[in-house]
Amino acid sequence: MSGLILCRTREAENPYYISNMDLKIYSLEELCYYIYNNIYLIGIDLVDNKLVAFIRYEIKEAELADKLDYFIREKAGLAEIVITILKYVDYYNLSEIEELREILLTLDTQNVLERLKARADGFLENRCYFSAMKNYSNIINSDKDNTLPGIFYAKVYHNMGVSYANLYLFKQSIEYFNEAYKIGQHEESLKCRMVAEKLALGNEFKDTNDSNEDSEEVYVLNREIETLMDNASYSEEYKELEHINSLKNDGLVSESYKAIDVVLEEWKKQYTKFTT
Repeated sequence: MSGLILCRTREAENPYYISNMDLKIYSLEELCYYIYNNIYLIGIDLVDNKLVAFIRYEIKEAELADKLDYFIREKAGLAEIVITILKYVDYYNLSEIEELREILLTLDTQNVLERLKARADGFLENRCYFSAMKNYSNIINSDKDNTLPGIFYAKVYHNMGVSYANLYLFKQSIEYFNEAYKIGQHEESLKCRMVAEKLALGNEFKDTNDSNEDSEEVYVLNREIETLMDNASYSEEYKELEHINSLKNDGLVSESYKAIDVVLEEWKKQYTKFTT
């Protein structure tokens, strides 16, 4: 979370932790900011007894906690809960709240699978890959909705493959890219599948082209993939690893170990976020 937020309510000593975003909330204003800027990620599970307890005992806002307790008992809708929180805190003006209400009403007109995809897409955009995968998986494992176009399911399978690939699970991603291409026939899914195969199989990869894919198209994609792989050596990440290797080769072993520790710590932070 970035930017300056002026808090009119109490700041908590012990924050409320939103695990799927790796985010700590210390005030109601921060909670409103999170809701407003992540509306597609939020589900009815946002408000539970844990959040109510945080508002009651850490923020000391019993009135809002009582309202949320009532909503939980009465199984109120997401729009009613969100608007109540935003109006109570008065961090956003009425026009901004009404704009958000319209978005929530639009979400309410979508069926369950469309809402799941909107939420999964939001997690994917925020690089919360495991959370994205859980939502895409719910769509894939649900009964097919024949009212939804094929492109809907093609995008779900493609994005599932993207999520797996970003977790370096390339073999698992192949089947999803393949299914996405079968349904949607989009070049991007074919390209991603070919890259995943190369990364997963390494020296064992053999481009047999035993499918119905156009050979000229596959040839062009292969050349494009090779160019991308060649250009990878110019990336900042690659240069950083080269620098570490040069430190070691120059006999600066201690400095190289320190640099490795910095890189590993950053990778750990990233992977923790990816898998929450």
